[in-house]
Amino acid sequence: MFRSLDQSFTFTLVKIMMLLRLKSRHRILLKYYRRWGMRMKEWPNYLSALSDVDGTDYKSIYLGEGVTISSYVRMLTHDWSPHTVMKAFDIHTEKPLGRFGGIHIDDFSFVGTGSILMPGCHIGRGCIIGSGTVVRGKIPDYSVVIGSPCQIVGDSRDYLKKLVKRENWDLTADELQRIS
Repeated sequence: MFRSLDQSFTFTLVKIMMLLRLKSRHRILLKYYRRWGMRMKEWPNYLSALSDVDGTDYKSIYLGEGVTISSYVRMLTHDWSPHTVMKAFDIHTEKPLGRFGGIHIDDFSFVGTGSILMPGCHIGRGCIIGSGTVVRGKIPDYSVVIGSPCQIVGDSRDYLKKLVKRENWDLTADELQRIS
C-alpha cells in the first residue's frame, strides 16, 4: 500500500511540476524510478516526465548511460492479451494468463516520441528509434529503426556522417573517425 501511495504522490508531483514547467521534473522522476527498482548504469541523458512505464516490476527495466527517452514513450513490461483472447475459445482460467518481459536499452540510444517498447525488447548501443515505432525483440547496435512493426532502415553511424556533412558541423578529424 505504501508503494502505491508513494507512486501516486510522485506522479501527482511530476504533473504539477510539468504545469509549472520546472526543469528538474525528469530528475525527480528518475530518482523515484531508481527507488522503485529501475536499473540505470548512469543517469540517462533525458527521460521525459511525459513518458510512461506500464509495469509492476520496475526492476525489469534497464537504462544504459546517456539514454534519451522522449515524450509519450510507453514502456510495457507485461502483456495480458492471451488471457482475454483465450476467452474467445471458451477457455477460462482461475489464474490470469499473460507474459512478462523486461526492457533493456543500451548506452547512448535515443527513443523518439510516441514509441512503444514491448515486453522483452532489447535496444542495442547507439540506436535511433524513430517516433511512433513499436519495438519488439532485439535491435542490433547502431540501428536506425522505424515503423510498426519496427524495421531496421539504416545505421546510426552512417546517419551521423551524412548529418555532419549536410549541417556543416565543425568536427575534428579524430571525432569524424570515431563515428566510423
